[in-house]
Amino acid sequence: MENKSLLRISLALRILYPIWMIIGMFALMYIPSLFFVKDNPVETAHNIKSSESLFRLGILANIITQLFAIFIPILLYWLFESVSRSQALLMLVLNLIGVPLAMYGSVHYLQVLTMLDNPEQMMKHIHMSQFGITIAYIFWGLWLFPLGALLMKSRFFPKIISYCLYIAGIGYVIGAFSAIILPDLEYLNDITEVLTIGEVIFILWFVIKGIKQLD
Repeated sequence: MENKSLLRISLALRILYPIWMIIGMFALMYIPSLFFVKDNPVETAHNIKSSESLFRLGILANIITQLFAIFIPILLYWLFESVSRSQALLMLVLNLIGVPLAMYGSVHYLQVLTMLDNPEQMMKHIHMSQFGITIAYIFWGLWLFPLGALLMKSRFFPKIISYCLYIAGIGYVIGAFSAIILPDLEYLNDITEVLTIGEVIFILWFVIKGIKQLD
């Protein structure tokens, strides 16, 4: 691919990536922390009733996040296709598998809004949504391994950024497996969340510095 085309793709990614990250953090981190109270369905229902519009905005934000999760990896595929088409395709497929799993959560959140007067049943849908996110975490981690390999081969980024993606991938996968196998070990979840910061480092580097060989 010509350098001009790569530059256009890189510029699009540098614009879209921070938007994706901000909306994703709002939908997947801020909204659950604001509304959901562990083991307390009544208070959770009360919180949602008190700010239903904000909760609905969180649902919309999750849907938009997953739309970004389709288009940004496609742009990354175009960016790295000339480096290794097979690894770029693997990266794309692994990421796309996680999209319907995360979208599944929005379906249950919409169902939550119909059950605010039945907190116990409402919590079942919240848990189902969270289970979907847990499974999605596996693929949010797996796609970072071929992405890291592509970064390494392309030399567009310093090697340390590739290693950051590998570490983040490990964090996502172990975090998902620990949530399934050892759900009571909350400290392990805290550790794996720290590891996933490696993906944030990649995004920040990409947005601020861009592609090494094209700048």
